Amino acid sequence: MIVLDDKQLKKMYGKMITTSALLGYLAIAAGIAAIVKILTSSKGRVSIPGINISWGN
Repeated sequence: MIVLDDKQLKKMYGKMITTSALLGYLAIAAGIAAIVKILTSSKGRVSIPGINISWGN
């Protein structure tokens, strides 16, 4: 096993945190886009197990 010094550890974890943060922001943005699309549509239907919501005609 290779022992890493502090500088190498910071460099490695910095990339992982950045990638994780990017994926998190992407997931949040996709969720917000889906909610906006649902709220601005004139009619639609959402089905989640146990919940059925429909609006419009």
